[in-house]
Amino acid sequence: MFSGAAGLIYEVVWARWLALLFGSTALAQTLVLASFLGGLCAGSARLGRRCDRDPSALMFYARLEWLVAALGLAAPLLLIRVGHGPARWLAVAAIAAQAFFMGGTIPSLCRAAGGQVQIEVGRIYSANSAGAVLGCLLAGFWLIPAAGLAGTFAAAAGLNALVGLAAWALRRRAPAAFAGVPEAEPATVLPLSLVYGAIFLSGLVALAYEVAWTRFLALILGSSVYSFAEMLAAFITGISVGSFLASSGPLRRLDPARLLGLAELGAGASVLALLPFFDHLPYWFYVLRFHFGIGTSEFYDFETAKCLVCMALLLVPTLCLGMTLPLAVRLAQPGDGERGRRVGAVFAANTAGNVLGAFAGLLLLPWLRVEGVLFWGAAAHWLIGVAVLWRAWPRAARLRRALALAGAAAFFCYRAWLPGWDLRVLSNGSFRIKSRLPLSGDAQFRGLFSKVGMPFYRDDREATVSVMQYPGGIMSLRVNGKADASTGPDMRTQILLGEIPLLLRPQARRALLVGWGSGMTAGSLLRHPVERLDAVELIPAVVEASRLFSRENWDALADARLNLRIEDAKTFLARPGPSYDLIVSEPSNTWMAGVGDLFSEEFYRQARARLSSAGLMVQWLQTYEMNDALFATALRTFRSSFPHTTVWRVHDYDIMLVGSQEPLEPDFGAMSREFLRPEVRRDLNRVGIKDLPALLALQSAGAATAGAMAGAGPLNGELRPILEYEAPKTFFSNEDVSLIAAHDDRLDPVRRRALLLEDFLKSGAWAR
Repeated sequence: MFSGAAGLIYEVVWARWLALLFGSTALAQTLVLASFLGGLCAGSARLGRRCDRDPSALMFYARLEWLVAALGLAAPLLLIRVGHGPARWLAVAAIAAQAFFMGGTIPSLCRAAGGQVQIEVGRIYSANSAGAVLGCLLAGFWLIPAAGLAGTFAAAAGLNALVGLAAWALRRRAPAAFAGVPEAEPATVLPLSLVYGAIFLSGLVALAYEVAWTRFLALILGSSVYSFAEMLAAFITGISVGSFLASSGPLRRLDPARLLGLAELGAGASVLALLPFFDHLPYWFYVLRFHFGIGTSEFYDFETAKCLVCMALLLVPTLCLGMTLPLAVRLAQPGDGERGRRVGAVFAANTAGNVLGAFAGLLLLPWLRVEGVLFWGAAAHWLIGVAVLWRAWPRAARLRRALALAGAAAFFCYRAWLPGWDLRVLSNGSFRIKSRLPLSGDAQFRGLFSKVGMPFYRDDREATVSVMQYPGGIMSLRVNGKADASTGPDMRTQILLGEIPLLLRPQARRALLVGWGSGMTAGSLLRHPVERLDAVELIPAVVEASRLFSRENWDALADARLNLRIEDAKTFLARPGPSYDLIVSEPSNTWMAGVGDLFSEEFYRQARARLSSAGLMVQWLQTYEMNDALFATALRTFRSSFPHTTVWRVHDYDIMLVGSQEPLEPDFGAMSREFLRPEVRRDLNRVGIKDLPALLALQSAGAATAGAMAGAGPLNGELRPILEYEAPKTFFSNEDVSLIAAHDDRLDPVRRRALLLEDFLKSGAWAR
């Protein structure tokens, strides 16, 4: 159990660390998963054979645990040094090496345990999976926020070392102490090729399911790090329960071949049975919170409600999947002399399927959507189940044909009947509902969106992107259900993020924009005579969706000065490249998984290195769903690289930080001339800015006041991600920042002398 906990802690922290090296892309995360699972696959196959030849299976197991611990302790030293160059592939090799030794642990334990293979494998695998649930929750909720990435590696290594010591202490126990009932011959013998093929395909579909379920649940529960931890924990819980049931109680006495076929059919049937109800989950999540009172008062109650939704959706399918491995091991018929080899081969086949399934789910998602991946995955489970049962009932040819034909007919009828999901309900961001609504039922809940249009929807590899059009004409671009841009009040923020910095620094000619969104900020930047605008966006579907905003963004995609790159911003900045006069960063909210890295001290150091000596760094930051402590952390982290920072209140709940390495020395004459450009005035007129003093009046704090607000304390970093783990808590509590109002220089007759508006009025440029 503790070994399984350590294994999942490693997987979580490896995924986090390699996302820093390769970028926070779905493909990079899948690479992590593939290298981890690939190492497990190779270790299961190779070390399973090796443990059969070792005189002491427990001593062999202890050595494996110690090797895993040693690599876990060494990993942070390696990762800190490899950087973003070609050496980062050493980290992938390190993952595979550590997973290779992990892969040998279950085969060696199965040989050490003795007894009936189905019973021992099932119990060991169940205990290992239960530990994995614990490790997933420990890493996601406590270890990483408390100890950082390096400390989390050390904690997992400590678990491995203790488990190895325990095995070493038991090494002298005679094999008879572990012996159980002699192995019984299964009622039906299946060809090994069918057993390995079935478990391989089952593993492939299981990981494709995981990719689809992760994406779907992000729409319902939000994209925080806690949501992903809960989904993974629910997935592994079902696996653990299923493997335990297959190895104990009445199921242990059934024919394993027929039970394997039925488990595969059950996995497919349960997914098909749930499909029509997926788009009703937002309402039931709402009911769970505001009618049953789970998750309305405390943050961890809220996370409990999310766990319950995950369990309701995943428990039955994953329970059936969990039964398959112990059954396949029994059907592989290992004898005493080849127990480790056969167990390792079954686990290797399943894990190899997992590797391909992770890539298959990612590649099929844009083509089939979440619904299609789940439907055709269920179809694959039915085919696996039918193939196994076909051989398990060799004397019932007529019955087999009749059942196969009936099943095929039922399947196609179901496909024809299956109603499509109401994507408007799924994409509305129901996880942001903060209070009880006057609703009488699901129909009324769904009726809230009856007049909402959806001109764009795509399950991209990176995220689910949609555009919703509301009565009155307002359009909203949403990423995983969370609104990231709109033609409503958000327009003011999007436009001013482009206009203010180029009025402060009108001589800027090369700019970088981090985060594309609706393209409005890019359009505002391109209203000025910049020679080149580089823009970096992680999600391809966001760029496609922004074409619907071409009128609002001045058709920015057609501007020849634009160089748009689809990649991770940190990876882009880590490569050698030109220096910029201006960098504007407008990622999503800090509570979303992966976004906190774009508010880290490492990211700001990268940005500072790419700025010219007089360059400006601009950062968007919200003040809603955030408290004073987190806002101060974000501001303090920004100021660590840009000590001359001013604060601009561009909207009621939106702040713009403007930072530089040297004090800002504005040229008010050039600023006035730039403001009078017809393109600039038309752009600013859209948000009610008629003259330059009105724009300069948006500055609420000078550099000294910004420093006072930031105060002293820890910085948000890649290795200690404060914002990513604390921001979901303030998102739940719906707090607002009060520091901005309490430190508004415009309200103090002395402090307002440090504001640009005062300097502008004194300069006489206004009179001219």
